[in-house]
Amino acid sequence: MHLIGLRGMSREKMVGLLDAAEKFLDPQGKVTTPSEDRALLKGKTLALLFMEPSTRTRVSFEIAVQRLGGEVVTVSAEGSSVKKGESAADTCRTLASMGVDGFVVRHHDRQLPHVLVDRLKVPIINAGNGSGEHPTQGLLDALTLRRHFQTGEDLSGLKVAIMGDIVHSRVARSDAHAFSTLGAEVTLVGPRMLLPSDDRTEDWPATITNSRKDALRWADAVVVLRIQQERIHGNLIDAHEYAMNWGIDTSVVNGYMTPDTMILHPGPVIRGVELSDPVVDSDRSLILNQVTNGVALRQAVLKSYFN
Repeated sequence: MHLIGLRGMSREKMVGLLDAAEKFLDPQGKVTTPSEDRALLKGKTLALLFMEPSTRTRVSFEIAVQRLGGEVVTVSAEGSSVKKGESAADTCRTLASMGVDGFVVRHHDRQLPHVLVDRLKVPIINAGNGSGEHPTQGLLDALTLRRHFQTGEDLSGLKVAIMGDIVHSRVARSDAHAFSTLGAEVTLVGPRMLLPSDDRTEDWPATITNSRKDALRWADAVVVLRIQQERIHGNLIDAHEYAMNWGIDTSVVNGYMTPDTMILHPGPVIRGVELSDPVVDSDRSLILNQVTNGVALRQAVLKSYFN
């Protein structure tokens, strides 16, 4: 059983994972692990193959595995044989031969998770494949919205804008699939050069606009994304100009957003570009809720896919 993306995942499966994640949060919304799950992964070793930088995803998976009683081996490009030219797929095959029971993989190659599914006989969880998908981020964002807005088991009736560098973002893809499958209306908003060319496709189950004002006035929640400079070829985006036209500061909040509109961001936040300091630290920010919910959601995923 593998978790590669959210495109094509059923509503029932998504709701089931969100419900499972709720069991790893206490009544105050803090991460917990029920006593019956603390040895769930005892005797199992999971390899975290992270060939791109990560803090939130990598550490939350490490914590989730440890809370469930498992062992973690973390492999990065630096210090591994990948640095000598070995392929990531061969690295995973080597680790599987050592007895590793499953992999959480982040890599710039969009095809790598699919290659591993074909070559290995252990569970694979995609933690980000280039600009492809980031399924656990999509699920934890859905969990964060569901808990805050108390929408019931799904996100029906909610209006969510995803704003920023859409076309290069794996988070945008997974969020769009998660939110739309769970019944929310989704709008993608950003500069024309950073938006998909077509809306309402299988890749992008959402409408598209390049009006920040219209999107923010419409939305109940907005997921803000950083510029993926590492994936942009040609001219880079000017950060100052982007902040002026697409960033959210207190003047944008007061001028465009309702008092109940909430802000999410998958991190890392580039303060002063996509969000100003006062907005990041305001009561309408759900960013730290996302981080907390990420540990709970990843415990639920590990329980579902490795148990």
